[in-house]
Amino acid sequence: MSYKTVFYVLVIYSISLLTPAYAKHNGFEGHDHATKLKADKSVDASDVTVLTNEAVIIVHGIVCSFCSQGVTRNLSKLPFIDKSKYTKGVKVEIEDQKVTIAIKPDSTLDLPQVFKSILKGGYEPVEAYVKDHAGNITLHKADGA
Repeated sequence: MSYKTVFYVLVIYSISLLTPAYAKHNGFEGHDHATKLKADKSVDASDVTVLTNEAVIIVHGIVCSFCSQGVTRNLSKLPFIDKSKYTKGVKVEIEDQKVTIAIKPDSTLDLPQVFKSILKGGYEPVEAYVKDHAGNITLHKADGA
């Protein structure tokens, strides 16, 4: 083998050592996105608190703050999100895999658009809980989003 070939092999090997094999964006050793959290199981509706002008969405696949930032970025672009609340109108609870969105008081929530926005980021919306003006909480499944 020539010195030139050895040099190129070493350069490529060195670059491969610097490239993360999987998401370690927060410095957690062994962190991967295949980890299943407790929220991958069904959620009891009594465990979900929904305030007026908000919706709570159960989303599978959010396992770290980097995931949380992506979900927040996508959802905050929707026109009916009230960006004056939470972080740009979105609160993500990683451990429970719950996403709460604040809705502008004079806007109409478009759940199919919310579900599509979450899917676009690579996450799985499962269901959404929404409180109507009479105070009733309704469950909306994300099937077919």
